[in-house]
Amino acid sequence: NAAHPLLLIVEDITTECRIRQSLQQSRNEITLLHNQLLIKNSDLDRAITELRKSQQELQQLNQQLESKVRERTEQLESSTMLARRLFEQTVNSLMMALEKRDSYTAGHQERVSVLAAAIARELELDEKTVEGIRIAGKLHDLGKIYVPSDFLTKPDPLSEEEFSVIRTHPRVGFDILQNIEFPWPVASIVLQHHERMDGSGYPFGLERKDILLEAKILAVADAIEAMATNRPYRISPGIDEALNDVMKYSGSWYDPEVVKA
Repeated sequence: NAAHPLLLIVEDITTECRIRQSLQQSRNEITLLHNQLLIKNSDLDRAITELRKSQQELQQLNQQLESKVRERTEQLESSTMLARRLFEQTVNSLMMALEKRDSYTAGHQERVSVLAAAIARELELDEKTVEGIRIAGKLHDLGKIYVPSDFLTKPDPLSEEEFSVIRTHPRVGFDILQNIEFPWPVASIVLQHHERMDGSGYPFGLERKDILLEAKILAVADAIEAMATNRPYRISPGIDEALNDVMKYSGSWYDPEVVKA
């Protein structure tokens, strides 16, 4: 109708639709991410629970392991102490077996052992070596078991034949000890304790570098202790004279560093 014109307004909502569509898509993505996050949190909670359970099991296992280690360590220490006592008792029994035959030298091997160990410490040798010297000192005259007791207690000077028998005692001691599995060369120390630096000793006439340091130490300790105590054939000249004697033969019979110590 010309008198009443019609106005038609057309609005373009394409952009608005796109914005709404984009917002909806964002909401959907957020919802999806939220759901995924819930799942991840649930998985994480389970993992944390399992981890705590594993930690508890590991802690229990460690406690059991520590308990077993303590138990085994105590058993080992107990066994080691027992073995040590048996070893020391065996050594002392061998030492006493000889001294029962020769009352004049009772205590000689023990005193030589203590003195030799003291010299070794003065030379700053390690404790393992010192212990080996101490044990060798206790057993150094073991071979005298082979020597008739009449020779050992004779108040008069020995004949050459009698002295030759006594000179066998380092070798006899070696033969007795060589098959014992000491952690030190005890048998060889015993064998060499009457060797001298200039080759005048016995049984092999070894010289200087061919003689074990442990045997050189034992030689000095043995000589000093023998002179410092009474014997059937003489009264002790005393410790001062014994020290003077080893100093007199320092370098010829005895190792100078050992004598100095």
